[in-house]
Amino acid sequence: MNRLYPLMHLADSALPAGGYAFSNGLEGAYQLGLLDASGALEDFVHSALMAAAYGEIPFIHSCYALSDEEIVEEMLHFYDAMIAAPAMRRASLILGKNWLRLMAGLYPEVKFANLRRTHAHYTVVFGLALKAAGFAQADAQQLYMFQVLRDQMSAAVRLGIVGPMEATRRQLGLYVHCEELLAEVAGRPYAQATRCAPQLDIAQSVHDDLYSRLFQS
Repeated sequence: MNRLYPLMHLADSALPAGGYAFSNGLEGAYQLGLLDASGALEDFVHSALMAAAYGEIPFIHSCYALSDEEIVEEMLHFYDAMIAAPAMRRASLILGKNWLRLMAGLYPEVKFANLRRTHAHYTVVFGLALKAAGFAQADAQQLYMFQVLRDQMSAAVRLGIVGPMEATRRQLGLYVHCEELLAEVAGRPYAQATRCAPQLDIAQSVHDDLYSRLFQS
């Protein structure tokens, strides 16, 4: 079977992975008034995509390049240490658990039990699970960037920042940027992952202190 169909299945917004419960700091930025200016939303999404490319994609690359159990544990601890905001750490662990459960249900013939860890952060188990299920590294990385972009635009619509049609139009226009970012970080191991969007870290860190919240992060 053509692998495009299963890949599109995992990209479907109806997939019960739990990503729509999290805004990746967008709600915090919105309540702080950081998205009021013209073009502010697009700038924020650009930052989120850059943060994903430079801070997350190297981990997915290493999931495919490395297989030693001790290195996987080391990688998970490395990722855990890089998370600045408590809300994002909780979100990562919840999504990681959800992703493993989802993949185990979709691919019962694949043994995902050995992927369960104390620090089962989403990005790492995302890469490990897709590798175990037979997906190519390039497909896994594109899917990850798509999910980041899709979830940011969905959160913007739910917060009333932008309408559904405008969000879809903007999302379509940013796929080229996703590919450019993936080309920039191609082949980087997890030890070279960086946090390059401090404004995103700030927006994420205030989430627990918001008076009212629609999202969990």
